[in-house]
Amino acid sequence: MDTLNGQIDTMFKETIYIIESDNSRRIKKFTIRFTKANQKFSHEHLEALLVSHEKAIREIPRKYLRIEKTARLKYLIPLDEKRRFDLLKIMTDDIEMLIEKMNREYRDIFKNQKRVDEFDGRIKNTLIDGKQKTIEEIKKTDEILNEKLNSSSKIKPSELAKFYDLDESALIDLKVIEPLQNIHEIFDGMQDNENMKISFEGIQQSIRICSKFGTQIPIDPSQKHTEAARRFRKRSMVVGTLALKDLIVAIHLLTQQLNLSIEKRNSEIIDKTYMRLKESLKEKELFKESDGVEKIMINLNAFFKMLSIVDK
Repeated sequence: MDTLNGQIDTMFKETIYIIESDNSRRIKKFTIRFTKANQKFSHEHLEALLVSHEKAIREIPRKYLRIEKTARLKYLIPLDEKRRFDLLKIMTDDIEMLIEKMNREYRDIFKNQKRVDEFDGRIKNTLIDGKQKTIEEIKKTDEILNEKLNSSSKIKPSELAKFYDLDESALIDLKVIEPLQNIHEIFDGMQDNENMKISFEGIQQSIRICSKFGTQIPIDPSQKHTEAARRFRKRSMVVGTLALKDLIVAIHLLTQQLNLSIEKRNSEIIDKTYMRLKESLKEKELFKESDGVEKIMINLNAFFKMLSIVDK
């Protein structure tokens, strides 16, 4: 959960940068146009500048919550009370940041034009409206998420993590939740077919085997606390993680082909995906002394047969 929130928050930071950049471009365009017309800081020019800032402020809840909703629907994770509170704080802080920017840039100009009360009132209303809109949009997003998640037939990330004995955060980092969900969904719809059941069991076992790669590497006890041993363990974990992702991605591609009628399957995609999977597993130096790769391929044999894959 914390991993997902962290990834979303990173996207928020990228989004506010884009919002500010778009606003700066609009303001520059307006200023050039009104300056050329000898109307710099006229009523019309200032109105255009304030409207541009107000547009940027309205985009914060709209764009942030679109990101939040998309990510949570992808990983089937609802909003909890803490996250709702955090969202309100994040967006309020960014709205207040843009409001303060308006104050710094335009208040003195309005003051010189003896319109400061007008400006202060508008700023106050913009802030109130921005916060109120944020509260409403968070509530609406929460309701949409609950409705869609309750009707979703996809297996939840927490269940996937438990099923494959992996951390949920690892699944999120690897970006394999959606492929795993699709694999399960396709095979769950074919459970009446005995060959499909056998293939799916083999797939599950192969993923479990691969998930342990890099975690059980023997190291001489007398050397286990050395810097070289620590580097080796770290490298082993990285290689094992990459192997797991490659395996899941390949199985996902092949499962999508299996879900098609035989005449619609793309034999080139099937063959290339199979060969990439073999090469990916065998090229990992970590596994040259291990029978793990062989066990994976044996467990996938029934799956490969259903796709008419012939080893070359």
